Amino acid sequence: MHNDKLILKSKNRIKTTWGIIKKETGDKNRQDTINSLKVNGTMIHDSQEIAYAFNEYFSSVADAIINNIRNDNDDKSNNISHTSYLKNNFNNTFPNIKWKHASTYEINKIIESLKLKNSCGYDEIPIKILKLSTPCILSP
Repeated sequence: MHNDKLILKSKNRIKTTWGIIKKETGDKNRQDTINSLKVNGTMIHDSQEIAYAFNEYFSSVADAIINNIRNDNDDKSNNISHTSYLKNNFNNTFPNIKWKHASTYEINKIIESLKLKNSCGYDEIPIKILKLSTPCILSP
């Protein structure tokens, strides 16, 4: 009951919720260390060698994926472009999207509700610019 009131009164509910979860579980920024790692059938115990093994793995993942794409495309054709990869692997059509009309009032309220941050969305437009340009872009 007390936690519900804390969440409801909070300005940032997600942060408050996670704070309650951490308090209840006793999680205090613990850091787990890896004491041993099995690489190619061999157990490694030296922390420097473990770090090197992780570095080798993560630095080679992108190359392995690119090689798999090339091998996949070599089997089908010699074209290794990104679009051909997508066309070959995602050939199902997407369902039709039904758009609902939105009023300028609704759009204005949504833009007003956005927190003023320096971060951008997929369109790479900062929220500050979006809010400043609202009168110009609100209606067609």
